[in-house]
Amino acid sequence: MERVHGGAGHAARRAAQLYGAVRAGETDIARLRERGEPRRVLGLMEFATQGRREERDAYLRRLAASPDAAAMVRPWLGPTERAVLDSAAGRAPAVPALLADIVHHDRARRAYAREVLVARRCLEAAGPLFEVLAGPEPDRGHWDPEFGHDDGVRNHISRLVTGSGLHHWRWFPGHRGTPPAPECVPLLLQYCGHQEPGVRSLALALLGRAADPEHLPVFAAAVGDPDRGAREAALVTLGRMDDPAARDVLADVLTGPSRPLGEREIAAVMLGRAGDRRAFETLVLLLNHRDSISNVSAAEALARLGDPRTARAAATLATNRLRIGYSLAAVHLLGRLRAPESLPALMSTLTWLMDEGQTVHQAAAGCVEELGRLGDARAVPVLTRAVTVPRLRSAAVDSLGRIGGPHVLETLLGVVSDEDTEVRAAAARGLARYEGEPRATAALAGLCAPPYPRRIVRALVRSGDPVAAPVLAAARDGAPSAATRRLAGRFRPDPSRTAAP
Repeated sequence: MERVHGGAGHAARRAAQLYGAVRAGETDIARLRERGEPRRVLGLMEFATQGRREERDAYLRRLAASPDAAAMVRPWLGPTERAVLDSAAGRAPAVPALLADIVHHDRARRAYAREVLVARRCLEAAGPLFEVLAGPEPDRGHWDPEFGHDDGVRNHISRLVTGSGLHHWRWFPGHRGTPPAPECVPLLLQYCGHQEPGVRSLALALLGRAADPEHLPVFAAAVGDPDRGAREAALVTLGRMDDPAARDVLADVLTGPSRPLGEREIAAVMLGRAGDRRAFETLVLLLNHRDSISNVSAAEALARLGDPRTARAAATLATNRLRIGYSLAAVHLLGRLRAPESLPALMSTLTWLMDEGQTVHQAAAGCVEELGRLGDARAVPVLTRAVTVPRLRSAAVDSLGRIGGPHVLETLLGVVSDEDTEVRAAAARGLARYEGEPRATAALAGLCAPPYPRRIVRALVRSGDPVAAPVLAAARDGAPSAATRRLAGRFRPDPSRTAAP
């Protein structure tokens, strides 16, 4: 711990001792205040404990501005957090010492040195870190339960070279991420040909964030790399390049022999996002695959592809009774496309599932949700039937409220006193759309209770019905939101509009 002199140093040392007890739940600030602890000690404790509600780096930077607080908290931090704190306060060791420590035998010391180098963006450390990754036993990343941070050497290199961590291509298929620093591009090109597969795949992934057409030959050659990770990194980068030659390479992957399904998926999704219809057949195959994550990726790519055959293929998959367990993505795709095939397919699937008592499948709730989004009154009978199914009741009421109409109003009024809070909330959202309907206004007045949902308050204010006056007065005085209180205060009753009993 850094030496602090005088009374401030004594307070920091005393607060550091008590901070451990607070973290362990053995005491709290209120008890320490009753015990008569000095005001400066209590102030440091309160300053440090506020960080539980802040983002990690912001909290540590705030601590760095107070030497006493930093001295108190530092012994209780892990090596990664100590590195961020010392970097922000300018108390970290010099770069040569840090470069020597990145291969130290002590794991905590290695992690500290690497984190400081990353925080300082010392680009000269990229080469040594790549050599660590190429070593016999590179550090494996581990998940920090308190801060959710992965301090593996791969992530260190990514943050150093690009300023951001690693992420899986599937979650951000069209996002390249932060490009690498220009000074690091020659180094990445060098390591793209390294003999260690893990080094090659990481270098390709980081170089690919630049999406430079000049590097197209490097990635086209890497598609045939013996390592699967390197091949996938090359395919992802080719998909993010707006270049016909890159798309031709991806199309060859779809038709090439002995390609793993994962690589075909990357090529198909990237081609689909680019609007290349050569990906259609593969995407349809993935849409009804057993892997639900692949289903979602394929559905998103098909929606962007714009192929006229998509709606018919999705309807065929959604109505396939033998594959109903894998049809959720196809169901959501039908609702998104809003094609002529969407409504009949969704109604047919939902009716069959209710007839067979198979509403446990996620596809049943998906059909109910998408029928509501389509907003077609022809779906009202099947959704009204779904209201009687406990698993579908809340979603069906919500979808009926989206569609609206006189027949829907009766159903919504019939569930306003349901014992399920989600059903009542869905009914309230639907009734709020019936402006000027006295029975809907009376029901909404009965549903308007703390915390006074703004949607209901807005509907009652617009109605002008005197029956809403008492509940809006309560909302004006007791709603937790200031905006809701102001909204309720705008109510002006219209004596000519009286809600039905």
